[in-house]
Parts: sequence; structure tokens; C-alpha cells
Amino acid sequence: MYTPSWRIIGRGVYWLSIPDVNTRLFENMWPIPSGVNYNSYLVADDDEYLLIDSSKNVYNVEEILRLLNQVSGLNRIKHIAVLHSEPDHSGLIGEISKRIGNPALYSTLRASSFMKSMFNVETGIVKDGDTIRVGGRKLRVIELPWIHWPDTMFLYLEDEGILFSSDAFGAFGALEKPVFDDECDFEQYMLSAKEYFATVVAAYRQMVMRALDKIGKLGLNLRMIAPSHGIVLRSRIPEFIKELTSWCTLKSRKKVTIIYGSMYGLTEQLAKYACEVVKNMVDEVAVHNAVVSSVNNVLTDVVDSAGVIFITPTYEGNVFPPLSSIVELLRIKKIGSGKLAAVTVTKLWGGTAANQLSSKLGEAGFEVSHVCEYVNYPGGRDLTEYENILHGFLEKLNSMVSKLL
Repeated sequence: MYTPSWRIIGRGVYWLSIPDVNTRLFENMWPIPSGVNYNSYLVADDDEYLLIDSSKNVYNVEEILRLLNQVSGLNRIKHIAVLHSEPDHSGLIGEISKRIGNPALYSTLRASSFMKSMFNVETGIVKDGDTIRVGGRKLRVIELPWIHWPDTMFLYLEDEGILFSSDAFGAFGALEKPVFDDECDFEQYMLSAKEYFATVVAAYRQMVMRALDKIGKLGLNLRMIAPSHGIVLRSRIPEFIKELTSWCTLKSRKKVTIIYGSMYGLTEQLAKYACEVVKNMVDEVAVHNAVVSSVNNVLTDVVDSAGVIFITPTYEGNVFPPLSSIVELLRIKKIGSGKLAAVTVTKLWGGTAANQLSSKLGEAGFEVSHVCEYVNYPGGRDLTEYENILHGFLEKLNSMVSKLL
């Protein structure tokens, strides 16, 4: 039963776990069949409490207030911190603050502006290095903008070593109950974290690297990381940071992703042929039909692929639209940086699909090393030529990967 619940995670520290299994598209574009969790936290010292974030308004505010009442009693909440103003974390803060007696609200300067314009909520401004006090306890403000909004801050609870990390270190998936990293299938969880990174955070990966560097230089005694989505980390923090670093650098494995579109099945045959050629020369091949594959899965596979093969029919002289949409997302997020691409176009008459696709992939950061066009489904001599082209592509790819090892 997925319902809001809470759990103690430290001395006077409470995790409020708010699962969302009804929203089908995160940011109204990314499929989340397993839902997503919105995490809020309470930090207490005697009768004084700080609430960190709230939730998206997927639940009636009365239900969230009941949850808060179970932990603290509303009159004890004297402070609210807005880690960033995106509505999935701040959507209920205005209503909650009114109901609990207008506590002091804190946010960064940019978040303050956004809270005012979106919700007509006034916040006090804190900046990097400031301290928010809850009774005798201290939470250090660490400004880390662009993860993945420009207004983000983290809070570090010094006496417990807990980093409240906003959208960093997050993952998709609703939680039936709040669990730590050593209480779940961590490998499976990391797949959800990688998917969340590829879709929501990847465009800001340089900022995430800067954040990791800053946290490292601060010399924090990190005992726990409490993100706004997903589970709380305590035992596997080094492993998570290692994986996150590899995603941020788009570290490539000896892996090829094939992305194709097909209107009547002929181009799909070519994708299957390409897969048969490729699979014996790399460690892993992922194949995605642009029409039916989840865009989340496509982007997630591209993140750690050394090369991507794009195969498209020509549609009214252009790239097949479902495949074009995926390429546009790759361009926006620049996920092709440092990766090799091959372009294959099938057609019955003219068009500029090959040039269009090559240009967009260049903007996405790919090095487009091989481009070929065929009339209808290639046969006989054309298939032999195509196999040779794929071998050339793979030889270059394997050489690139070897230099990185």
C-alpha cells in the first residue's frame, strides 16, 4: 500500500516519504511506470522543528498535515527550508506555512524570486556558507546552482553528518515504505538512478561534477545523503558517487546502442541485421525502436555507450519523426559528447534525411564517422558493403575505447 509515511533516520531527524504512483509522466514527458517519491525531512531540537521541502500537490494538503502532526505537531514547526523551488518539492509550502502559523522560510536568492512569482510566497534569503539554526543545531547552507534548476542549495546537518541534497543523488520509483540503500536491491535501484540522471539531470552534468568537487573540498563527514527523490544513502555512498561520476563524464563502455525507426518493417530488418553484425564485436548491444521504446531507456543506454547507430527511413524527405524527436533530446542534453555515431538512411526517392541527421548529431556532440543511404531495403552487394561499413565503425569505436582504458 503506497501511502505517505515517516521514519527516524537520525537523532531528531525524520524522513517524510511521499510516494506518487498516479503521475505517469515526470515533468509531463518522462514515463515513470513505477512512480516517483517526494522526500521531505524534519530536523528537531527539543520543541523546535525545521521542515525541509514539502511535496508536489498529488495529495490533499490535509494528508500531508496529518503526516506532519504524527511526527511533530504543527505548532512546533518554526522554520521551512526550500532547497529549490520546482513545484514537485515546493508546491504545498504556501498552504502548509499558512496552516502551521507562518514559520520562517529560507531559500536562495533565485529561489526566493521563483517562489514569489509561482506561489506568491515570500522567503528569507540565505547564501553559501550561512547557517540555519534549529535550537542549538546547525545546518550549513551549500549553494549548488543548476542541479537541475538555477536556484538549488543543499543543507548539511553538522552534528549528524547528513547532507540534504535536493535533486542530486536521486532516482525514479515510488517507495512503499522509506528504506535505506542497504535495505533494497541496490543494483536495481542504481538502474532507476541512472534513468533519472539520463532524463532529468544529464544536461547539467558539468554542474553536478562541480558540486561533487565542492562537497569533496569542504571535507564533510558524510554519514548520510538524503535526496528529494529515491532512497536515503548511508552504506553505499562511495559506490553511488563513483557511478554518478561515470555518468557525468559520459564514460563509455564497449557498448553500442542501435536506435531505429520503421514504417513498414523493412528498415527494422536492417536494424536486426546491424545487430547481428555488431553483437560479436562489442560487450553489449542495446536495440531501441523509436516508436515503442521508452525514451527514458533510450537515453539511459546512450549515456554509457561508446557508439550509437541511427537507422531511419525517409519520411516526406525528412528523418522519421519519432527518431527525430529522440535525436532532438540528445541534442538538448548533449549526451553524444565523446561518442561515435553512424547514420543509415533508407529511401525510395529523394530527401535530405542523411544531412539533417548528421547535422543534429553533430550538435549533440557525436562524431559522425559513417553515413550511408540505400534505396529501399539493401540486398546482396549492398548488404556486404553495409557489413564492411559497420566493421569500420566498430574498429574505430574499439580503438577509441581502448585509449580511454
